[in-house]
Amino acid sequence: MTSDERLALLGGAPVIEQPLPHEVWPPPADQAELSELAGQRNTDISIKGNSGPIGRLEADFLAFLDNRARFAVTFNSGTSALLAAYFALGVREGVDVVGPALTYHAALSPVFALRGDVVLADIDPATRGLDPAALQAAITEHTKIVTVVHQWGHPCDMDAILRIAERHGLRVLEDCSHAHGSHYKGRPVGTFGDAAVFSLQANKAIYAGEGGILVTSDPGVHDRATLLGHYRDRSRDSVLDEGLRAHWVTGYGLKLRMSPFNAIVARHALAAFPSRKEARHRCLRYFGEQLRDVPYLEPVHVADHVDMGAWYGYKPLYRTEALGGVPRSVLIDALRAEGMEVGAPSGPRLSTLPLYARPENPLFPGTPKKRAAPRAGSHAEHVERHALSLPTFTNWPEDMKLIDQYAEAFRKVDRHCDALVRYAVESRR
Repeated sequence: MTSDERLALLGGAPVIEQPLPHEVWPPPADQAELSELAGQRNTDISIKGNSGPIGRLEADFLAFLDNRARFAVTFNSGTSALLAAYFALGVREGVDVVGPALTYHAALSPVFALRGDVVLADIDPATRGLDPAALQAAITEHTKIVTVVHQWGHPCDMDAILRIAERHGLRVLEDCSHAHGSHYKGRPVGTFGDAAVFSLQANKAIYAGEGGILVTSDPGVHDRATLLGHYRDRSRDSVLDEGLRAHWVTGYGLKLRMSPFNAIVARHALAAFPSRKEARHRCLRYFGEQLRDVPYLEPVHVADHVDMGAWYGYKPLYRTEALGGVPRSVLIDALRAEGMEVGAPSGPRLSTLPLYARPENPLFPGTPKKRAAPRAGSHAEHVERHALSLPTFTNWPEDMKLIDQYAEAFRKVDRHCDALVRYAVESRR
């Protein structure tokens, strides 16, 4: 390394030469997956109850959760599964759902379709999920449900949240869309609440292309969720309550079922998950070790009692003051110039989005809604403004060289802090 090196942003040579993208996901299908998809095409492309690959996926997913949930129901997306979960848990007009202020919008947006209200509570800066103290402060006589999102793969403080829920008689919904395979004190996430939903969208570690799966041990939740998205064979054969089963021909009028092709893709992703998870853990543990000496980064915290499962990107926080106050946007420009795949996380605080911020429910014009959210200076605001989003490296040991180059690019920026500060000042003029 020469003493006169320059940042690539200022005309120097980039540290990383490997072309983008550095995170290629989902992986290409192997021959076994392609053969099964072709075979299904010539066998049956319709959906009959939970037969064939649908039923096999649901059984496999329950086994993936150590059989700690009794029922699994597939849907055509994670959002549809969340809608079914909220419906089954009793969201309706006059019902408040408390959820985290910083997460993906669809974790809570189905509440509006059911005429419920969303109350946004601050996050825990350690877990980046719902803060139990903020949950406690948000509860009113209208609160019936609490939604916990295991954000970016780190489980929430489930002991504290469950104690609060039990004390106030709240139902608990777990959104595990970032947390396939994550464990809290040895137990898989998705098995703590009254219901849980896993997205199987293409960016997830277990993917169907598009799809979602709801799990629960509550027969009533299972029956109502099934009827919301399924009808005929599935509702006739699966709904346990005789009175509810009377709706088997029509369900509740919606069709939110998963395709058998998506189920096949998901089953193969599920089967490959253990080895991919281990590779991710090796990559990201190594990445975290390499970044410990970068003064302007706060590495991702992983509590001793949790297993991060699939992770969902690697998202350290930027310590602005340690890099002379350079704005995050300028740091991202400098890192991208060095060849890095980096950005800010895509999901802003929900209170900044019109769907949540405006006083009227857009699905039911003229219907007011609440806009409760954390005050300025919240942990959610801090994480939103300081997080960096980096790839979820999955190939071990092949990615070691690339990880080393990422770490070197971070260090290079630190070595040239003064030059980057000058650039940032001049850019503002």
